[in-house]
Amino acid sequence: MPGAGAFPTPARKGYPFLDGVRGLAALAVVIYHTFLFTGLSNQSEEQLPIIYVIVGWGYLGVPVFIVLSGFLLRYSWQAGAKRYFRSRARRILPPYYAALAVSLALIAYVPLLQTEGGTDWDSKIPVTIPSVIAHLFLVQNFSGAWAVNINGPMWSIAVEWQIYFLLPLLLLPLRKLLHPLALAALMLTVTVIPPVAIGAGTVAHPWLIGLFAAGMAAAEYARGAHYKAVHVGAALAWVALVLGITSLIKSDEVSGLWFSETVAGVVAAIAIALMARAYNENRAPRAVLLLGAKPLEYAGFVSYSVYLLHSPLLALGNLLLLPLGLPILAQWVAMTFVVAPLAIAACIGFFYLAEKPFINDRQKAIQRELRAGSRTPTASSQPTATSRPAA
Repeated sequence: MPGAGAFPTPARKGYPFLDGVRGLAALAVVIYHTFLFTGLSNQSEEQLPIIYVIVGWGYLGVPVFIVLSGFLLRYSWQAGAKRYFRSRARRILPPYYAALAVSLALIAYVPLLQTEGGTDWDSKIPVTIPSVIAHLFLVQNFSGAWAVNINGPMWSIAVEWQIYFLLPLLLLPLRKLLHPLALAALMLTVTVIPPVAIGAGTVAHPWLIGLFAAGMAAAEYARGAHYKAVHVGAALAWVALVLGITSLIKSDEVSGLWFSETVAGVVAAIAIALMARAYNENRAPRAVLLLGAKPLEYAGFVSYSVYLLHSPLLALGNLLLLPLGLPILAQWVAMTFVVAPLAIAACIGFFYLAEKPFINDRQKAIQRELRAGSRTPTASSQPTATSRPAA
């Protein structure tokens, strides 16, 4: 991969700690959805407020995923348009369509999932033809009814798929004209106009485009770009100003969602940029290296399948437990420590059946490392500051 600046060349290209970040983000989403699916609709939030304060931030795993995508794909276009789109389609679409088919089959053949029972699963049914078509073309995030139908988390896959097209059509051309930090700040500003100013496009989460651009900026810093403190400060001050103004203009769930996801994404971008730069310069702290340890690396390895399929499995587990009449706390404990692990295990099985045949070269290298046993994460496992990857 061409470009100035240090870049790691360990046993496989890339940053091992990013797999740990991805795995933890996926786990946070699963824990959050486990809580939401516990009991009847809103029952867990109302009766278990302390737990909700702890696990209720799990939805912020989504902006972290988007930042990671921007970081990892910043230079992918240099391989050429055909290879770029073919690689993205092969990596994303087969598991996505397989998970969609499994979700539809569960609804079609499991009676518990076919009728409303007063739980959060009610928003996923009944399945409609327009929703199925929207899911097939990955545009379900254009409508609130489509986005939550069938399999809720899939809306974010649609957003990411759309951003893949915006990368060469919009973000990279603008990058030639703007400083990377200015581009991220601009996109975070422009994309908040529809949902906050005119009340449209909320379900589409357009602000994630800005977070993808923030991930791109993080990638450039990791590769050796030198960002002046004044530029970083100006970009952060501008984003903070926009956040403050929008909160005053529209202080509701919409602006709150944009606010929290934007803050989480910006923080994630800064953290990833600093960790990657430190890793390149052989000075990453042990905490960063431990994110690349074998268990977390494996969690990141299977995270896409876990993300794709956990929702209907959690919903089914909750519906199976409801007739027992458990107290809500006992229901949550059973969901968290029995149903969720079983759902994750099923998702891992799905990974080997539907995702593994389509993993990319980097993930194949991860698989080889996992089979052989990960290296002990020490400073010596980091690349030297002068290392570069092969073209």
